[in-house]
Amino acid sequence: MDFDAFYIELEEQLQALIKKRFNIHRKAAQADVAEYLRLSKGRLQDYFRLLEVKKITPEEHDFLVQALKQNALLFTMKESGRNVMALKRFAEAMVTVTIEVALTFAIKAI
Repeated sequence: MDFDAFYIELEEQLQALIKKRFNIHRKAAQADVAEYLRLSKGRLQDYFRLLEVKKITPEEHDFLVQALKQNALLFTMKESGRNVMALKRFAEAMVTVTIEVALTFAIKAI
């Protein structure tokens, strides 16, 4: 499995999510996604390695998901005046896309 290819695909999928969900606050969303990716890169590399060797436990998976949710804080968008529920839904969608892309790469490697 190629982490760099995964990371590029993840960036593209998150950009597509931004385009789908935002017109007015697109720049703020892009800034928050960039920060999310920066903060999450190390954890994603660890998760990717665990998927690669097929040795991830449900506890490790849950821990990663919680860590990703903490990284999806959306500071810039909060300052732009978006309501809290919309921010929460977008943060959850970012984490969902992240896990889906990682699992897709893991399945392709089998």
